Amino acid sequence: MHIAVADEASKKFCSDIIEHWGKKHEVRYENGASEHLVQWADLYFVEWSTNNIRYLYKFYHGIHDKSMYPENWDNNKKPIMVCRAIDWDVWIGWARDQELIDWVDKWITISPHIEKKLRAEANFGDKLKMIRPGVDLDRFPLKKKETDGYNVGMVLGDMWVYKNVIGGLNIFAMLDQSKPWKLHIRGQHEAGEFNPVYFNHFIESRGLKDKVSLWGPVDDMNDFYEEIDILLMPCLKESFNYGIAEAMAKGIKPVINNFYGAEKVWPNDHVFNTYTEAVDRINNLDKYYPEEYRDYIDRNYNIKRMMKEYDEWLGT
Repeated sequence: MHIAVADEASKKFCSDIIEHWGKKHEVRYENGASEHLVQWADLYFVEWSTNNIRYLYKFYHGIHDKSMYPENWDNNKKPIMVCRAIDWDVWIGWARDQELIDWVDKWITISPHIEKKLRAEANFGDKLKMIRPGVDLDRFPLKKKETDGYNVGMVLGDMWVYKNVIGGLNIFAMLDQSKPWKLHIRGQHEAGEFNPVYFNHFIESRGLKDKVSLWGPVDDMNDFYEEIDILLMPCLKESFNYGIAEAMAKGIKPVINNFYGAEKVWPNDHVFNTYTEAVDRINNLDKYYPEEYRDYIDRNYNIKRMMKEYDEWLGT
């Protein structure tokens, strides 16, 4: 089978899918949608319901300028069109056009609250299936490095407002700093001169400068997780959050903000509603169950289960 993949986020969440399909099929990837690959492919997988899927839709409906069409364009050569609507694309309304929804053959979403939002926007019928994400447990084995138990980590990526970096810093500042607490943040500031200013001001004014380290991109997230004992996730908006799943797979205790939809994604006994609750969960070092955390991911978010569902749903 010929499979084309378009993902404007540069394979941020679909690299495992591409690798899996590549073992059995010929897979070609482009960051943007391709009018050439859509004529080559038997199945076209579009990550996020954004401009990429609309770009291809317009070709098949004669909306683009005719000079843009490849030579020997065949309007009858339409592959199985698949679109995975993940998160922000849903909340800003990219998946509301009923004609486009009808044109796409299969829709995928990754969590119950995102599926609920999609079905409230348009009629997806039986074209929409929720397939929960998966983590490769072989890539994220149980943590091996022995640490002192006082290392808190946050995985925030681009630290925009909904990642709530200041909320996480406030929780860390509330810990008893006479103890050897350290905060490791895997993230980077968004564009703009003020973002590093308020970040640096916060940690310096609270006396945390020597306790907080900001990691840039890392080649292997295992290097990051090996350094931490507790994962603090203060985010205000998520559809899933791979950082939580990867950390739990490594046996790291999660402390998760009660974002909208969290109760249908993560165990409620790891979710907090207030900063005080988060501090209490972090401080409770006796309640630490690595095998239990990993087993939860194995049962609910294993990549093997995920890819089995994809293959069955899409015929790959």
